Amino acid sequence: MATRQSSYALGHSEHELERLSRQAEVFAPFTRQLFEQAGISSGMRILDVGCGAGDVAFLAAALVGPNGEVIGADRSAAAVER
Repeated sequence: MATRQSSYALGHSEHELERLSRQAEVFAPFTRQLFEQAGISSGMRILDVGCGAGDVAFLAAALVGPNGEVIGADRSAAAVER
């Protein structure tokens, strides 16, 4: 029987959250292109499950604009607070 991993393997230390933010910044142009190709556009509603600190959710929010909505959820309070 498989066991369920209860947390992110690399943890949620300040150092790891900073690393993930830098990684998101580097990949942002590719992520934006992927979202645009997937059809994410103004006015859409998006749910980002496992959003971490929200780097990708904020990118999606820029695409959906003020008439859209992005909701992010993560199990780590440290990530969400960041």
